[in-house]
Amino acid sequence: VSMQCYWCNIFLLPMSTIKDCERVLRTFLWGGRGRGKVKWAEVCKPFLEGGLGIRDLKTWNKALLLKQLWCVLTEESIWAKWCRAYLLHNSNLWSAPSHGHLSWSWRQVLLLRPLAKEHLIYKCGNGEQFSLWFDPWL
Repeated sequence: VSMQCYWCNIFLLPMSTIKDCERVLRTFLWGGRGRGKVKWAEVCKPFLEGGLGIRDLKTWNKALLLKQLWCVLTEESIWAKWCRAYLLHNSNLWSAPSHGHLSWSWRQVLLLRPLAKEHLIYKCGNGEQFSLWFDPWL
């Protein structure tokens, strides 16, 4: 499980890799004989909703990568400062290009920005760290 969390936290996994991992889990769960007894979406539900509490790998992967975006936006850690200085070149996260000489993994994180915008609520405060043009305030 810890290796799964590590790779999901670092890279946006290709669908083929996600399907291979889920196939291994299904084989373990159902014994590898024929089709599964229950739909995989039902198995991935929490215990309280009648599932087995197995995390949906695609959703888990995106959630962990969105956490990286959240850290860049909110934290003052060395990693977040480095991302803002060298990957974003001190520009706004929302307007930074996702092409050019960036690593594949950072480009994948930047491609999740539209999903992140759907779930953020901004508090402008005194406006020092808020951009009227680039931050999603509507």
